[in-house]
Amino acid sequence: MAARLLLMFICVLQTLPLFFVSSTLLCEAGFCTKYRQENTCPTTARDCSVNNATFSGLTLPSPTICNCCDYCLPLYNKGEPCSLGGPGDGVTVGRCGHGLTCDNGTRTCVRMSTKCHDAQDDYDARHAKGETGVLERRPECDIRGDYATYDCVPSQTCFCQSEEGERLFGEVLFTGQNQDMPCGCSRMIQKVEQYIASGLRYPVAGLRCTSDGNFNPVQCIDRVCYCVNTITGEVTGTNTINLDEQRLSDLPCYVEELDLFPIRNDTGPPYNYTSPCYESIREKEELIQQSIEDGFNVDFFTSFTSVTCMPDGTFGRITINSNGSKICIDERGIRIGDFESRPNTPEFNNMDCKCAKTTNLMSASTEPPRCCTNGNFRPVQCRRGLCRCVDSDGRQVGTESRDVTRLSCYTADWRNC
Repeated sequence: MAARLLLMFICVLQTLPLFFVSSTLLCEAGFCTKYRQENTCPTTARDCSVNNATFSGLTLPSPTICNCCDYCLPLYNKGEPCSLGGPGDGVTVGRCGHGLTCDNGTRTCVRMSTKCHDAQDDYDARHAKGETGVLERRPECDIRGDYATYDCVPSQTCFCQSEEGERLFGEVLFTGQNQDMPCGCSRMIQKVEQYIASGLRYPVAGLRCTSDGNFNPVQCIDRVCYCVNTITGEVTGTNTINLDEQRLSDLPCYVEELDLFPIRNDTGPPYNYTSPCYESIREKEELIQQSIEDGFNVDFFTSFTSVTCMPDGTFGRITINSNGSKICIDERGIRIGDFESRPNTPEFNNMDCKCAKTTNLMSASTEPPRCCTNGNFRPVQCRRGLCRCVDSDGRQVGTESRDVTRLSCYTADWRNC
């Protein structure tokens, strides 16, 4: 049942755009050439050809037969007149630009009121007063006013984030200004967890991501595997395989480096595409199912607290050891350092191992961040003689200082947290 729900969810998300894109398939080949010879296409607005601070626009198919002509949709700047639509509301040929909306009272384009825009305003206000730090970055928002797909901590790492700015799976080393992380797979996984996974008895093992939050080029539904675009997740080509008969490597999009747990002792079918973490969940499911058949009352929703798989099939970053304490682990399930927290303590309840994971990723660096004993980021980070406050994701908040006691996050036990 869980697999069917997940399949329906993915299909709805991935096939809706294709429905509209395919609307020109009814037009005959060569129709538009003949149409343009017999008809004059209207002159498009200058906005699409200029695209500067004053003019910008979107080039779209025109509402002519078979979309034979071009159409330019002007994007209005902040403060320019706009229309909400409807009888008596006036007519405009374009719409408000990215990050803007038409104000109901003034009928002009104004900045959208969003969480990300509020964060930008807060940064701008503090920056004007000299209250932002050297490593503090202005939040980036997308065209809808939501948070950009990823954020970076200079000199450390970049990680995926949700539309609301929540940190998601997907982290890579920071390399510079030209870095880009679409994070489409991580964001879709979040939607699956938000709308489906929370109500299911067992954890959902569906989409497979790569470590940077993109789609793994190989995806599987039950025993059938196929190829997808790594950025959009849309199916590419017509090749499919059935693991009951063929190896995963028979797919043209298979990349050996992305198969983190290849099963090399498969001498014949059936084959598998799994991981140690997925197998541990499968074994627990079978144990629970057997317990139900034996007449035991099982609580599904607390049975998997010690086993969590990441979207790339690796182990979650926190597990519970035989003593009942939480420890930080890497993607192979191997303990990271000596990070640990005991039950019934604040450190146990707040443990996220984000700093432990980042330091593990930065193992070759001479300037890794400092972590608390439970693997969380230490609120005070120091680098090259300057100390600064950071949030739970390691991002700087406020100005740095050579005197640690001047920081708002300073405590007497700041080194140990």
